[in-house]
Amino acid sequence: MPRDNDFTLEFTLRQHTPLIHFQHDQPGATLRATELKPKLDRFLREKAPDLPFRAHHGDRHSLDYRLTVRYEGKNIKDYPKPFVKKGTKGYPSPYFADGVSIDQPQPTHLCFTSFHPEILEAIERHLPYLLAFENFGTRQSKGFGCYHFENTTKESFERLLSEHRYPVYKLGHGAKDGKDALNEINEFYKRLKSGINYPHKSDYRKSLLFEHMCDHRTGWEKRKLKKVFPQIVHGEHAPIDCAPEPKEYRYIRAMLGLAELYEYRPDKRGKKIKITSVEQEGSSSRYQRMRSPLTFKVFGGQIYLLQDRTYEGLCNKKFRFSLDGDSVDIPTPTSFDLNAFLQFVAQKGHIKPLKKGAQ
Repeated sequence: MPRDNDFTLEFTLRQHTPLIHFQHDQPGATLRATELKPKLDRFLREKAPDLPFRAHHGDRHSLDYRLTVRYEGKNIKDYPKPFVKKGTKGYPSPYFADGVSIDQPQPTHLCFTSFHPEILEAIERHLPYLLAFENFGTRQSKGFGCYHFENTTKESFERLLSEHRYPVYKLGHGAKDGKDALNEINEFYKRLKSGINYPHKSDYRKSLLFEHMCDHRTGWEKRKLKKVFPQIVHGEHAPIDCAPEPKEYRYIRAMLGLAELYEYRPDKRGKKIKITSVEQEGSSSRYQRMRSPLTFKVFGGQIYLLQDRTYEGLCNKKFRFSLDGDSVDIPTPTSFDLNAFLQFVAQKGHIKPLKKGAQ
């Protein structure tokens, strides 16, 4: 990577998927140094703990370097909506929120400055891995905000991914561009967690998580909720259950990310089931929102699936589901093996493992 002197280090990045940016309307909006630097500091503390870290309040640590991010091209703004009308038919858009995303077709430039050469050497060594493992901006776990070096090849990117702590998987045969990849991610994640139900297209497919847990005689909370709250039942399909009947019902969707509400639409008004942790922390629920342990990466249209173990702290916790004055408590699974689930998904032909040391 080019250096003007011994105290600076520069990189040129290419954007692979749109970035949802809270300051999208400001000139020069791009990848934020205030997001990248803390992520890089945490990563370096794990990979290079002997560097001269400075301690801060709350077990936070940082390194003595300055980071500037510069984008000189024109941002192309997009205004995503959760559902798009096209002619006489509707279809789900590839986005997950009403925020504004920005495409950046021109390169993004990073400049690191430090009087500590060992810090710059560590950044040069480890930044490629951080960019391979992390996304940026809002909805980053769903594939938004993917960046990597401008001259990185697919082969070298896959070699970086193959060194992730946990097994990595590839999805599909590749999308035509970043936005198309986000659409594929949206559909695939629905199939994983909640299942797909598009009545206007007569398209109904069961959740892969539901199918996997049925193999372990564990039913999902959705069936239990429809027994307790019959007012949420709608449509032509009878509520699904495992066969044979499960030994118990568990809040299994929490293993792929914790929500505050589930919405059902038996009529035009809809029914929102509130979810709260039975365990309290002060006056609030101890467990509220938690991001998915799955992160989607996109490089050149190819979609990759990374995993972590953030869900483990949610195992065997009790949650209360409330609607119209009634409630029911449902615990999460006593244990859950995310990689075993992904292997199940791979056996179904939806993903395939990325080999270690991939070429």
